[in-house]
Amino acid sequence: MKRRRIDEGLVIVGLVLIGIGGYALYQGEIFLSRLTVSEGQSMGGIGALVIGALFVAAGIYFLFQSRR
Repeated sequence: MKRRRIDEGLVIVGLVLIGIGGYALYQGEIFLSRLTVSEGQSMGGIGALVIGALFVAAGIYFLFQSRR
C-alpha cells in the first residue's frame, strides 16, 4: 500500500486553530486588542461561541486536508 504524505504545516495550522477555538469556547470570550487587554476590548456571548466553533471547524478542515 502506498503511504500517504502528511503536510506538517497544515497540521500545525490546524492544531493552532483548534487550540484558539477551544479556548474561545471554554472561556466564552474573545479579546480583540493586539497588545493589551483593557476594559471594553473583548467580545463575549453568542458571537464568541460562534467564532470559536468556526475556528475549531477550520482546524479540523486543515487537519483533514493535511492527509491528502
